[in-house]
Amino acid sequence: AHALASGATRRQLAGHGYLAPAYGTRIARPDDGIVTRAQFLDAVRSVARDDQFLSHTTAALVHGMPIPLSHQHGPVHLASPTLGHRMRRPGVVGHRLKAEVVEVDGIRVEHPHDAFVHLATLLPLHPLVAVADWLLQERNGVPTTKQALVERLDHFRGARGLGLLRRAITLARPGVESPRESELRLLITAAGHPEPVCNVDVHDAAGRFIARVDMAWPALRIALEYDGEQHRLDDRQYARDLERTAALEREGWIVIRVTKRHLASPATGVLPRLAEAFARRRSER
Repeated sequence: AHALASGATRRQLAGHGYLAPAYGTRIARPDDGIVTRAQFLDAVRSVARDDQFLSHTTAALVHGMPIPLSHQHGPVHLASPTLGHRMRRPGVVGHRLKAEVVEVDGIRVEHPHDAFVHLATLLPLHPLVAVADWLLQERNGVPTTKQALVERLDHFRGARGLGLLRRAITLARPGVESPRESELRLLITAAGHPEPVCNVDVHDAAGRFIARVDMAWPALRIALEYDGEQHRLDDRQYARDLERTAALEREGWIVIRVTKRHLASPATGVLPRLAEAFARRRSER
């Protein structure tokens, strides 16, 4: 409608030079002829009513929450107030929700606490724990506590997934800085090992700082580090990692390094190495 009002013709808008990411919208055809998710999301927002807002995994992505890759490229979730009409379009899941609405870079989106609640209808326990861990990090700009998350559940009495959310909140920990750390911690405790302390500063005998490790059992001087792709691909980072490991080992620490490949098969790539470290410490007593 805006294009027609600006002088374009219907024939032009139906021609090869444009694509329709959503009904009632047009964009100039990209060179590869593919509509990106960002373009589709913009198109949906452009035809949404003023009272509608993004929710569920779409809201989580806008906030920067760590959700599984399998849910990052799904449909757009667009919510209306409980008495409003749902949007019904291909590629869009319409909802009627009660939620607190905030703006992020001009985008109307449900509050992170409410997005966490609604994610329980889509995600299993461990990814929900990773989101709860994220919410408890001060650096993510959503000041919260476990108690605040529990209290927020009271606003959604009768909603699906509340029991799952309570379990996720119970398992969440402040100070966890990545979803991989959340996954590792849950795998370790599920295997019957003591829970590690996350992101521990290690000092030498003279009190000098050596390193900050992802998770540790300080009394046993066992550290577990998750190395992402950047640790392998960046030569300088790789060299720093080797130096940190050597410095920790000089102070008597056992350092277990874990990669994505190890995490894909934790029963062989992670847990036996950790069990061996605990056994070694027991034998030293």
